[in-house]
Amino acid sequence: MTDLSLGAAARLTGTSKSTLTRAIRAGRLSARRDDFGQYRIDPSELTRVYPVKELGEPVAVKHHATPGPDPQVAVLEAELRGLRELLAEMRQDRDRWIEQAQRLALPKPDATAPPRPVAPHIPAKSRRSWFPWRRAG
Repeated sequence: MTDLSLGAAARLTGTSKSTLTRAIRAGRLSARRDDFGQYRIDPSELTRVYPVKELGEPVAVKHHATPGPDPQVAVLEAELRGLRELLAEMRQDRDRWIEQAQRLALPKPDATAPPRPVAPHIPAKSRRSWFPWRRAG
């Protein structure tokens, strides 16, 4: 019998190609590469490491399945919905506060109004120390 391809060896053993590739790289299963760079496995080497299924027997290939729905995902999705609702409420509150601030804001000063009088400058008195033992300075 000739050497088997990786796919054929996977079908005979009921494993996935990635499982066989990992076994080859780890050194548990010996294989050679052909001219195209693909692995070729000797059938006797394959039976040494993995049990081979009978030809008429249906083979169920074991693949790494995607895990089912995670209960933690459902909890996180519910929390996300709640946070989005809270954000929408906060945005509405913000908009109401902005409208109120605009209504209550002081009007801009009129350019035609006369300027307000400025208080005259009063010179600062010399400071005296409250403490008699200090010098006034």
